[in-house]
Amino acid sequence: MELITVIINVYNGEKYIKKCLDSIISQTYKFLEILIINDGSTDNTLSICESYNDSRIKIITTENLGLSLSRNIGIENARGEYFYFIDADDFIESDTIEYLYNLLKKYKVDMATCKSIGIYDYNFQVKKDSEKIDVISNKEMLKKILLYIDNALTIWNKLMKRDLFDEIRFENRIINDLVVTYQIAIKCDKIVYTNQTKYFYFRNDDSITMRKKHDLNRCIDIYKASLERYNNIKKIYPDLIENDIAMIKTIIMLYSRQNKELYEFLKSQKVEDIFNKLFSYKMLNFKIRKNDKLKFLLFKINPRLYKIIIDFYLKRFNTLELI
Repeated sequence: MELITVIINVYNGEKYIKKCLDSIISQTYKFLEILIINDGSTDNTLSICESYNDSRIKIITTENLGLSLSRNIGIENARGEYFYFIDADDFIESDTIEYLYNLLKKYKVDMATCKSIGIYDYNFQVKKDSEKIDVISNKEMLKKILLYIDNALTIWNKLMKRDLFDEIRFENRIINDLVVTYQIAIKCDKIVYTNQTKYFYFRNDDSITMRKKHDLNRCIDIYKASLERYNNIKKIYPDLIENDIAMIKTIIMLYSRQNKELYEFLKSQKVEDIFNKLFSYKMLNFKIRKNDKLKFLLFKINPRLYKIIIDFYLKRFNTLELI
């Protein structure tokens, strides 16, 4: 058996860390190193973690460094041949790691990834689909990442060889997975993907994502990270239309935010010119949501009209799902 390091980064996670840890400790694959990076928690997180009597658990407590640097500490202290990241407010099925490990070894790939779903409480049911396994190229994985299919963008829900991280670390910025996962995927020759749902992420108002959903600095970092990713992928796969679509969707998504400072920032970046350079009517034949196609067309016709309509719907219905 090969040692697998499970990296859990936690900050003030007393509400959820026990559920997360219980799901790791009960894994059918037992040869684990469970590395908890306690990122300066001020609640009862540390005492909860210390209450577990399991020799596989190692706790590293730091000052509050943030998720990016905290994850790097996990990588640098890990001893396993494989890494599995899990957020402290998430959990996995009891056979998740063994299942992904067997797929990874059977198909001789560098990464194995499964489906994941978001939940709002612990009373839920998962529809069991007939198993479907696909061995895909890094280009196919990039397509999933760019169009955010099956949470391909996230660093969690994936079992990965440690050497994929030899030259890659998380940057000290608000956005994490957006600038790392695609780089990891590029380094893989082949990736095995299963349609089985094994990872459950908790949708809660306390999460970093929810707290900063409309934060100006976060939105600006999303734009910068998306542009960096676009340019880097363009060098490798210059004709990847999913790359263009992902950048366009980012521009439109940020334009939809009701934030005057962000709007002025986007204007200074000349995102309308970027949109027009990337947009092609053949995108309308692509497999993307009808709502997105409508937004593409409306933005193409008149970005300012698009902004007026979006603002109207947000104020009246508090949602964009109607258009």
